[in-house]
Amino acid sequence: MSTIKNKSNHIKLKFFLLIFLILIIFLGIKLGIFIVNWQNLAKDMIANTPSQILDIDGNIIAQIGNSKNIKNIPLSAIPDNLKNAYISIEDERFYKHNGIDFPRTTAAIFSYIRNLGSSSFGGSSITQQLVKNLTGDKSSKITRKISEWIKAISLENVLEKDEILEAYLNIIYVGPNIYGVGLGANYYFDKDISELDLAECAFLAGINNSPNSYNPFGDDDNSEKIKIRTTAVLDKMLELNYIEKQEYDQAILELNSGLKFKNGKIESEKNSNIYSYHTDALLAQIINDIANDKKISTTFANNYIEMAGLKIYSTQDSEIQKTIENEFSKSKYVLKSKNDPKVIAQGAMVIIDHTTGQVLGCVGGIGEKTSRGFNRATQALRQTGSSGKPISVLLPAIDKKIITPSSMFADEPTTFNDGTEEGYSPIDYNKYKGTITVRSAVESSQNIPFVKIMEKLTPKTSIEYMKKLGITTLTKTDENLNLALGGLDKGISPLEMAGAYASIANNGNYISPTFYTKIENARGEIILKVKQKERKVFSEQVAYIMQSLLTQPVNGVVGTAKYCKISGIDVAAKTGTTNDDYDRWLCGFTPYYTAVTWFGFDINETIDFNNQNPAGQIWSNVMKNIHSNLENMTFTVPKQGIETASICPKTGMLSTSNCKNAYTEYFLEGTAPTLFCSD
Repeated sequence: MSTIKNKSNHIKLKFFLLIFLILIIFLGIKLGIFIVNWQNLAKDMIANTPSQILDIDGNIIAQIGNSKNIKNIPLSAIPDNLKNAYISIEDERFYKHNGIDFPRTTAAIFSYIRNLGSSSFGGSSITQQLVKNLTGDKSSKITRKISEWIKAISLENVLEKDEILEAYLNIIYVGPNIYGVGLGANYYFDKDISELDLAECAFLAGINNSPNSYNPFGDDDNSEKIKIRTTAVLDKMLELNYIEKQEYDQAILELNSGLKFKNGKIESEKNSNIYSYHTDALLAQIINDIANDKKISTTFANNYIEMAGLKIYSTQDSEIQKTIENEFSKSKYVLKSKNDPKVIAQGAMVIIDHTTGQVLGCVGGIGEKTSRGFNRATQALRQTGSSGKPISVLLPAIDKKIITPSSMFADEPTTFNDGTEEGYSPIDYNKYKGTITVRSAVESSQNIPFVKIMEKLTPKTSIEYMKKLGITTLTKTDENLNLALGGLDKGISPLEMAGAYASIANNGNYISPTFYTKIENARGEIILKVKQKERKVFSEQVAYIMQSLLTQPVNGVVGTAKYCKISGIDVAAKTGTTNDDYDRWLCGFTPYYTAVTWFGFDINETIDFNNQNPAGQIWSNVMKNIHSNLENMTFTVPKQGIETASICPKTGMLSTSNCKNAYTEYFLEGTAPTLFCSD
């Protein structure tokens, strides 16, 4: 019995040892991947070079990182006194340790404990400080410090000490938007770095812990602080035998008489960081994509983009982008708020190549762009009004064969059972039209028929379809009949509306919108390719029927978007207006492009644009411009799965010789009416 028990314990021990070994191996692999990933990123970043963004034609449209004043200086051109000053005050054993100065780190910890949470000096080595400058991680968490130690040690395994020191001296912050000792010499002394004397070198090294606190050009008199700090650096240099006593005395004499500061002109190429709205959206996307792909923070990802000299291949078509910007700059769209004349109405537009999901142009505000602020094209969540009907009602109901384009619905005052005592009683903003076809309801954007269709479809099914079409902002609150008319809990962004409409234009295929295709490092290696979600949401036959229905607002006698017609090219479009005219939309597409425009005030206020739809005017003007040199094109009828029939518009049945205004309608195969009109 004892032998059996011992064998059982032995098996259990082996099992637990095996699990422990597997865990150690797994963690080792994870750590190895983490280190290699970090080393690759760091090697790219020490170049300290802005990244370039290229449009679809290969033209450079932005440089990311040029908003900072940077001037890289090779280590060989940096005076020994300056290098030694930094090493003396920041990391005296720099050339001896492996990334962490353990004696200094230990001393800093004891100082921190002894002084109840503060220390007279830091424990970070120059290598650790470089890590912090690259990652941008300044948190005080112990996990951050451990990560920093690992990164510092691994960095020293792939870079020489002089490479680390050179990168450090070129990347550190030295003054107001000024980075690197080269520009520091220009800014403080109006000198080339090679001309700095010992006292000036000691000053630059001394301010490293808080440059703005020692600025000699500010309103405060910092001369005494400068003298004390610079003396401390000189004392340390003398102690470590980097300078002779005679050099020290001469520097102290110069310091006592006052350093000769002269605010010099910064000779660096500094570009504006005001990019197109398209580039703003691109940066937001790639920062997240790089952070997720490399398992780093968004701050680190942003620093990487600004310093690694990347080539970022944007999807921006600069001609289309310029066309949108020109339209949005027109004074006629500048509507002042009645509540605050300083506030103006805003707008947004997104244009997508629906065959690729590539965003070719976008604008997120009215007037001249002056900052990298709120981008309404991608960030504004707005009520969609009737522009939501095609994706919330028509599309799913046709796909589910709940309706056809000739289905008849009574357009009349109706109260719906929505679970409340008073019920739901939507109204038509146009005159009630009696019993009409779905096509007719689309043409003049009647409301009641769409709510009746939603009742048959159910809001739950509608939401399922909308999510497949890329709408991410729906909530449980949206599961009600008002969804049919675009009454939403949070709203939808113009970008997501464009992605959903693009699925109709792209024959039922949803492709998530993107602002870039790939990113290359400075060596021309692809470090990231865009990963777009693609899925078949509905058939090309359903897509064609939707395309046909959405031409009705453009081509119909009482169509709401007749002004969007483009000669020789099919246009599908749907207007949208929310309660009290707070939001105005135009969503649509041609065989070439899908475009969505929104117009309104950030804080709800009625839009009064001379009884016109400003979103529609923008959409029409831009789309007519970018299609002006394109060949005539129509939506393509699928070769199979579609049937046609001559329909009586009064009954939705097959027409007879007595029917007036009979027209040809398109149906999914097997869904056309079989009865003839008896009127």
